[in-house]
Amino acid sequence: MKINSSLLWIAAICLLISGCSNYRELNQLGVITGMGIDQNDDPEQPYRVTYQVINPSGISQTGSSGGQGLAIINYTITAKTIFEAFGKESAIIPRENMISHLSLIVIDEELARNGIDLLFDAFDRGKGARTSIPIFIARGKTAEDVLSVIEPLEITPGKNIVSTTKNNQQMYGSSSEVLVYEAISALLSEGKDVLLPGISIRNDSKKAKQTSNFETTTPAILESKGLAIFRKGKLVRWLDGETARAANFVTSEINRTPVVLPCGDKGNVTINAIGVKSKIKTEIHHEQPVIHTSSNVMAETVDTSCELDLSNPKLLKEFEKKMENELKKQIKKTISIAQKEREDIFGFGDALSRTNPAYWRQHKKNWDNLFSEAQITMKVNVNIINTGMRVEPYESKYTE
Repeated sequence: MKINSSLLWIAAICLLISGCSNYRELNQLGVITGMGIDQNDDPEQPYRVTYQVINPSGISQTGSSGGQGLAIINYTITAKTIFEAFGKESAIIPRENMISHLSLIVIDEELARNGIDLLFDAFDRGKGARTSIPIFIARGKTAEDVLSVIEPLEITPGKNIVSTTKNNQQMYGSSSEVLVYEAISALLSEGKDVLLPGISIRNDSKKAKQTSNFETTTPAILESKGLAIFRKGKLVRWLDGETARAANFVTSEINRTPVVLPCGDKGNVTINAIGVKSKIKTEIHHEQPVIHTSSNVMAETVDTSCELDLSNPKLLKEFEKKMENELKKQIKKTISIAQKEREDIFGFGDALSRTNPAYWRQHKKNWDNLFSEAQITMKVNVNIINTGMRVEPYESKYTE
């Protein structure tokens, strides 16, 4: 019993001693939160990779007077591959590198136009790899430029990019968050093409990368801007505004979005879509694919500059019909763009492969051409469920 008791004590002491053997202080780690990948001019070193590292001293400065420097520091390295860049950056980052907190990847537009086919292999293959990281395309600027903007409202540019994109997706819908594994799935798919969100710099200036960016009421800021259409892994064109939003309508990536409709001679009514559910159905007629899209939209009126009695059910029905026609027009325009580019960004081919597998196996190699000529029908059903606290607009004393 004495021997067993001694062994237990020894085991307990060993556990206590070894419990924090891999413990690291924050000031010993280089926590990488953002990565930018640019096209490099040197063909021997085709990638220029920027790592955005958290500066703990800079973060503490936001809450006290003891910190030094900015909250983030960017380190840029050139390499033959993405993984080689991760190894080579150890020569310039003076701390143990930690990439498990990587929160986004920004890709240069030039690089995206040259092709991103196997760009994500290192994120999917490596030990401890993560594929739940959002991807963005730096529009009109390099990825390094985008990650260098000193944001006035967020601690890091990365957090601002992710938050802005999510806000846009929830409130307007012209952008959407796409994760690495979703991009890989689309790149591998024969029935769906890649669609990635863009990010640009508004009010860009030399001060964008300096703390003096805080000293103006119109600072350089990061802007969620459009969706990039890819063909065979290469960026071919952008969707903006209503066309980008319409793409998300078809794929049910819309949470809320305002639709402005004319009323009277010069006025407008804004109807806010607050719930969108879309479906895709496919069938074959005379050996040709026919695609049916349908969207059910719940909505509410949020403002009007016309004298309308919104308690009138007939009037609401009229605006429901107007909104249905407007959304059909926007969706038709977006699908026409995709068909012209022969890029199935909606996943119609994936839907066809499930409903008509035999036809798909026979024709999938020619899907680009079949999609570009496919007959597509659109059905939109709008139901206005709320007109707000007021059914009639207030009357201005200047109204004649």
